[in-house]
Amino acid sequence: MDAEDRVSRLPDELIGCILSFISTKQAASTSVLAKRWRNVFAFVYNLDLDDHEAKRNRHGGETSKRFTAFVSNLLNLQGGSCLKKVTLKSHVGVRGFLDRAHVQNWICNVLDRGVVDLDLVITFLGKILPVFKLNLMSKTLVKLRLGSRFIIKLCDQDVSLPMLRKLCLYSVDFDGDSNVVGTLLSRCPLLEEFDFEELISEEHHPVQIQWSSPSLKRLRVRFNYDRIISFDFPNLAFFELSYELGSKFLDVKLDSLVEARLDHWLYRGELWVTTYGTGIHVDMIHLINAISNVRVLHLSSVFLELLCFYRKELPVFDSLVCLSIESTGSRSWGIMPLLIKNTPNLETLVIKGLKHRSTITCGDVCFSSGPWRKDRSSFLSASRVKVLEISDYRDSKNDRNQMKHFLAKLPCLELVKICAENKLKVPIDIHRL
Repeated sequence: MDAEDRVSRLPDELIGCILSFISTKQAASTSVLAKRWRNVFAFVYNLDLDDHEAKRNRHGGETSKRFTAFVSNLLNLQGGSCLKKVTLKSHVGVRGFLDRAHVQNWICNVLDRGVVDLDLVITFLGKILPVFKLNLMSKTLVKLRLGSRFIIKLCDQDVSLPMLRKLCLYSVDFDGDSNVVGTLLSRCPLLEEFDFEELISEEHHPVQIQWSSPSLKRLRVRFNYDRIISFDFPNLAFFELSYELGSKFLDVKLDSLVEARLDHWLYRGELWVTTYGTGIHVDMIHLINAISNVRVLHLSSVFLELLCFYRKELPVFDSLVCLSIESTGSRSWGIMPLLIKNTPNLETLVIKGLKHRSTITCGDVCFSSGPWRKDRSSFLSASRVKVLEISDYRDSKNDRNQMKHFLAKLPCLELVKICAENKLKVPIDIHRL
């Protein structure tokens, strides 16, 4: 007796729900099973559309035509049915890749159908960035991700995203007012997470950033050019910021901050050497004061060294319990003695790489063989650090000496964690420590 086909007896809506949990390509292939399955695909509410094969195929033009026909026919078949999640990854540009007009129509289609989670990753392969028109008047959109290398032109209607909770803008720009992002944030009353990376382009101008949101809890930002920045996020708990030399902070309010990751990077191709008492003074005192209430703080090697210019203004970090720093041979630990002194409740110290440029301002934080070795102020002996974590450990003579120094100077130390550098092929000699 033939096995009974129970799946085919299910209602179309239920089969469409089942097909929504597999890839769109696999779901589309079910249309060849039987005549009855040809239209079931119209009830699928999760779409994952990706034309990556066109980029890898030498005959990209033919592959793109087939992909264009597939997506257009699929959307026409579904009509105005509701969508939950749509992921569209496409390559738009020259040499036979997708036409911008088709992609524009697809975007308008899914936005009009009440999509909840929209992920648009458009890779542009030409010289002049394409412009895509978006109607951001959605009562259903909860997650929105847009990237990369294209320009967004908002429709004439006002922006309104009352249900949006997560927004990601990766390497895109807006046509119009320089503070479009600030306006966008103000129209998302429930927004909790925002990721932003500035578009790298040949033309850029000084821009004043004024962002605020009473609901935002997590923020990741990367500015690729110098900016004038004002932030007001009273309920922000996590903050990750990367910005370029020359940026200024006019006003920063982060009253509820718990964890911060800060990276200050230099102009591309520029050799910049800092010595104590000289260099470029960066206006970031408002940022430093705004993060003084954090419990967990991560600092890049450049940011750590730039803090030296604010030695007299450095606030006390009463709430800080975990400090993580990156270390390189070209950067000094000059601010570390004062930073440890101003973190009276610090319990965990995490250091990525022990190699650094030793100076007289390092105090007793680092092991040094310099002429100032005997005449150094003591800070480690007063520290309450209980946990010391070292990553990228090289097991060199200098690393071993620095570890011995930490073990001898930190009176409250209870636990030491060491992770070897990835290139280290020889096991760490524990007996030397």
